[in-house]
Amino acid sequence: MLLCRRLLPRVHTPIRVYAQPLIGSQIHGKAISRSRHANIPVHNTLPEDVDLAPVLHRTSRVEKKLLERITCISTWLPPRVPKKSPQVEKTVEALPDPFAAYSKLRAQNRTLATSLPLPILVALSEKATKHGLSTIVDGIATDLLDGIITTSKRQLRVATALLSATHHDSPILDKQKIHSLLILLHQSHALSELSPASISTLVKYIVDNPGSDPYDAKTIDILLPLFHQSLTNQPAPKGSKSMSYRPPGDVFIAFGLIHKLLMFDRDRHALRLFQTLTETCHIPVEAFTEVYHTSAKDNNFAFVIRSTLVRACLHWGWYHRALGIVVTAIRTQVSTDIALTELALSTLHLALHNASTNHFKQCTWLICRLVNSASGAIVPDSMVRLFYEKAMHLQDGPSAEILYRDTQSPRVIRRIKYPLPRGYSLTWLMNHLTIASRNAHLARTLAKQVIDEMEPIPVQDRAHFIALTASHGFSSSARTLWERYSVGRDREAVLGNASLMLRMVSIFSKLIIRTTAEIEEPTSRQDEASSSTASTLDERQKLLEDFLQFTELVIGAFRMSKGSLDETSHYDLSTLARAYVALGRVSEGLDMLKVLLQRYEIPDLYDINIALSAMAELHPKKAVGILKKMVGRGIRPDAVTFGTIIHHAILHGEMRLAGYLIGRAKELGCDELSAKTTALLIRASVNADGTPKSVLKENLQRAWEIIQSGDVSSVVHTPNTGKYCIFASLRLDDPVMAFKFWEALVKEKTEWEDGKQVFQRRLIANMIQRQYQEGALTRSRGRQMLAQLKERRVLL
Repeated sequence: MLLCRRLLPRVHTPIRVYAQPLIGSQIHGKAISRSRHANIPVHNTLPEDVDLAPVLHRTSRVEKKLLERITCISTWLPPRVPKKSPQVEKTVEALPDPFAAYSKLRAQNRTLATSLPLPILVALSEKATKHGLSTIVDGIATDLLDGIITTSKRQLRVATALLSATHHDSPILDKQKIHSLLILLHQSHALSELSPASISTLVKYIVDNPGSDPYDAKTIDILLPLFHQSLTNQPAPKGSKSMSYRPPGDVFIAFGLIHKLLMFDRDRHALRLFQTLTETCHIPVEAFTEVYHTSAKDNNFAFVIRSTLVRACLHWGWYHRALGIVVTAIRTQVSTDIALTELALSTLHLALHNASTNHFKQCTWLICRLVNSASGAIVPDSMVRLFYEKAMHLQDGPSAEILYRDTQSPRVIRRIKYPLPRGYSLTWLMNHLTIASRNAHLARTLAKQVIDEMEPIPVQDRAHFIALTASHGFSSSARTLWERYSVGRDREAVLGNASLMLRMVSIFSKLIIRTTAEIEEPTSRQDEASSSTASTLDERQKLLEDFLQFTELVIGAFRMSKGSLDETSHYDLSTLARAYVALGRVSEGLDMLKVLLQRYEIPDLYDINIALSAMAELHPKKAVGILKKMVGRGIRPDAVTFGTIIHHAILHGEMRLAGYLIGRAKELGCDELSAKTTALLIRASVNADGTPKSVLKENLQRAWEIIQSGDVSSVVHTPNTGKYCIFASLRLDDPVMAFKFWEALVKEKTEWEDGKQVFQRRLIANMIQRQYQEGALTRSRGRQMLAQLKERRVLL
């Protein structure tokens, strides 16, 4: 115990003194602490010389209460908010108590708000700037620049506090006010009051701005001497210490600043800053040794400085700074010369290896610019494949789609043929084109190119790639790939894949149904030309037999790969049942389900949907009867169950039955039907014969709302859906709505020269011209749509 008593005085016990309302002697300027520990200094309290008496003179009772709240700013701390909380960005909307009091006081009495004691005004400015309270910062800056804050000392102290933001990626104040505050400090010879960190932050704001603002150049002219002086005091070490040396942040900013100075035509200032970086060894000697072959026009000051800066950036590992310099240099030139192209290629190669999600868009822009360059620039095949691999790694499908679209443009193909993605990135790109963007034209082009160029597909991806090709209607490409990979050592990866087998059978069953209908019901045009009808029917018959033989081959190869039915898995048997039902061989499909029952396996909802699909294809009403029995026995149908029966009900023309099922699905909680069912409902609602125009207009508007609110990757967003909606809009004499559907669903989804799209564009353009002539459409709107359609029509 005695030992504890001897050591106790050595233990430091911090005592937190909380903010207290200003009362009594505090109001009159003495700021005496109410703490019972009088001998302990109180931190974060107001200075002793703060005198509020002049401020409180002739103020109302409400204003006095606001002043008491404002003076707590010295002890105010921001509330602790979790990092991932969405409330972090809402600090401005819900102002903390001292700032809310100041904002209210300023709204009531602006003069009184600017007459606060200088320490309080400075504390308000500093903390509002630090915590990003733009409303408070902008208000104080406005009062300062409007001359309401008087006396030079107060103006300089407040201006310095407002420019002290060092924790934000973007400026709180607008650039004009920042420039005005800097002019105020510059005229009073008080720029030295700004901390080096504040100066660096202000310069960084300008460097990071991709555009060109007139106030940027003016602000740089003021800050450059101070920033330049700070760089001279930061030399790079030499000898062994240079091996692990990393330049400070100011040097990174200086590299971008030199580039900005060249854009502002401040060549002399850029050269001085460049020389300083060279003297401090931040631009290594290696950056000067590599010389590109340049023409006379390329051998200019700006290119020499930029190319050296880029090589220095690559030396320090600042790949994205180098990339930004190259991109800006190319954008500011009318044509890309050989020297700049070589510099861009070397930079792009390293930037791709180290690209992040935020900077990959710049890589996309640069590589597409080089691919489309009219100067004959050629991007190496290895770099194109590296781009696809990096896009897959970053899951940036749109960027990969842009590059593939550009490399497949006729103008580029006439000059050079760029390679396809290789390995897993090939299947990834096909998955993006078919599932995510629904770009049928590019997906079909990719499948055909894989076939023509014999591009190998990884064994693990073969079934998935072919299934994607088949599921989106590319039957000939899917068949060619299936036949190519159904032989050889790894054939089981294709032959034994249940999903692929079902996709192949599904697409060819539709071709079988279509061909059968053409044989049984020849068109009137064929009847008139009876001499050629016989040969045409013979060709159709041969085609039908070929389709039947191929589907039998696919199913037979799948069953052979699985062995006996007793050893086949539940999933494979269910998939076989679906395949037989799709071919109209319902009894064989039900036989597969009987095998499951004979093995005493309980059918799941997936199996029930297969059986219902088989029945609904023939008798939708009977399928609805079974559905009712399922619900009565406690079996809960899902969206697929309802979607299957609705699909066949619509095909049979049972629209009332489809409407009943939709309502029943909502009652049972199946609010979201499948995307295929939704697409089918849209087509049926806008394609119903004899529908009154008022109803058709409502259906079209509802279809447009569904398309606008839905997922772009769903089957609703397809050119086929767009075709039905376009023709329905034209039946209503509404070219504007037809144009909307064309722009959203057809324009970028099919080839521009595709016959169907050409026909749709022509019909829309004709109606635009007619509507303008009738006075139902303005000339500006008509010309705007015709420009997008690229159709020539005279609108006088």
